[in-house]
Amino acid sequence: MKRLKSFNIRSPEGRKQRVEVVFEDEHLVVINKPGGLRVIPDRWNPELPNLWHLLQARYQDLYQQSGQHVWVVHRIDAPTSGLVIFAKTAEMHRGLSVMFEKNQIEKTYLAIVSGEPPETQGTIDLPLQQHPTRKKYVIVHEKGKPAVTDYAVRERFQHFCLLEVKPRTGRTHQIRVHLQAIGCPLAVDPLYGEAESIQISNLKRDVVKRRAEWEETLPVLMNRLSLHAYRLKFVDPLSGEEREFEAPIPKDFLALLKALRKWDALPPQTETLDILPHLEKS
Repeated sequence: MKRLKSFNIRSPEGRKQRVEVVFEDEHLVVINKPGGLRVIPDRWNPELPNLWHLLQARYQDLYQQSGQHVWVVHRIDAPTSGLVIFAKTAEMHRGLSVMFEKNQIEKTYLAIVSGEPPETQGTIDLPLQQHPTRKKYVIVHEKGKPAVTDYAVRERFQHFCLLEVKPRTGRTHQIRVHLQAIGCPLAVDPLYGEAESIQISNLKRDVVKRRAEWEETLPVLMNRLSLHAYRLKFVDPLSGEEREFEAPIPKDFLALLKALRKWDALPPQTETLDILPHLEKS
């Protein structure tokens, strides 16, 4: 079987981005999507790059035919990095679509948030619905659809936290709205938080005093959602095998963590939880 290779693309800003093939067999392909790349075509500007069209084109080149289909099974927000599954056969598309609809896929995200949740670990059970007048904005509402999210603190800083988040349901913007609702929105989220990006000046005190002078030259640590779709776990609907995939942590996410450990660390005597072992502290 011919397999798709990882490939590079250019973002709308001209930055090189890596589209990584995490796993592939005859029925599905698992991609580690870079932050900023849409999964499907944009409704208002379909010419913008999107992962589905990129995969379709590369599979057609690989098999030298136009009949090779790739089915969209689920989506994550464009500014979110991490795992996305595509089906290569109609049978797998049907099977996985049903599993996502029935919330039978275990999804794990890593989130860097502002502030700290009320408990070290907990469950957010708040119904969600679209805002009645504000497009693309979701709110907590008693008449909304059920939405449940589990979270656990993995590392604490003075003003931020690293969370492991597991949504049990799959509502639009669920993680973002739920974290906002408990007082710790994503550290970078212009829609539900307060920041469009994080710079060193947001963390380093001596730089803050000179921010007005240096603002335009300071490096941006992260300028997209501080959210990474890290792990997917499920039972293969065709083979019955247990599948588990993980997406390596992207460079911008690691860079922000490194900066937080340097400039926003807790005092030495403060007890903190151990970080996930694969997230290097070098």
